[in-house]
Amino acid sequence: MSALLLRMSGHAGSRRGATRRGAQPRAARAAWLVPALIVALLLAAGEMGFSALREVANVPIKQVTVNGDFRFLDKARVEEIMLPHLGTGYFMVDLAGIRDDLKQLPMVHEVTVRRAWPDRLMVFITEQVPVLRLGEDAYLNPYAEVFRPAAALPGLELPLVEGPAGSEKLLLDRFDAFAELLEPSGLRIARLALDGKHAWRITLDNGSELLLGRREVERKARIVSRLLAGEWAADRDRIERLDMRYSNGVAVAWKGEAPRAHRPEGTAAADPVPAARPPNQ
Repeated sequence: MSALLLRMSGHAGSRRGATRRGAQPRAARAAWLVPALIVALLLAAGEMGFSALREVANVPIKQVTVNGDFRFLDKARVEEIMLPHLGTGYFMVDLAGIRDDLKQLPMVHEVTVRRAWPDRLMVFITEQVPVLRLGEDAYLNPYAEVFRPAAALPGLELPLVEGPAGSEKLLLDRFDAFAELLEPSGLRIARLALDGKHAWRITLDNGSELLLGRREVERKARIVSRLLAGEWAADRDRIERLDMRYSNGVAVAWKGEAPRAHRPEGTAAADPVPAARPPNQ
């Protein structure tokens, strides 16, 4: 009896061992099939996504919207630049190239170009704002940046500033400071010039000229404003030139005969007021 039991046990153990040996290859195959299936699915999804992306990229641009408040900008030139991009694929359109081309227009200050689904381009343009004329053919914007339109801008009567290359920021800052100092006199600056020796010259809107020199120019402008708003107010339009470059005085040249109240005894009508020392700039 005991021998039979032993043989049966041995046989059963043999079957169990066979079962374990057969299960191992099947489990290995199952473990390999899962990642392979995932890879196949990912490849199929990638192919489908690439095909869809290719289709979207080939959707042509059909409309361009240009936004901005324009006074001087040549809209026909903007349309001319944008026209070649109509029909370009949605993702193929060169946004940076469009922006660079538009910024070449003299009256364009800033440009933003965006895509708008499914077939539109949106262009946002900030036009240059001229605040001063610079030299013969240029303008300054509020940031002291120079721009040169193809022709003079119509309908503008802006003051003129002149100075050496690279002095644009200084010209704008000085113009603002002088304009504020002269405001009590009621006169405005028509022209502001900085020469090669760094001396300042102002022409007012009544034609009078102020020579301020190089030193303490804001203090001198304040003195001029006080004179023209006060004791010289009645005769200020008859002043041709005020030379403030003297250390302890001012020389005045009049248009025609000097008013008697301002004529020093013993001088001719057009003579300047004598100064104790020569101009010190």
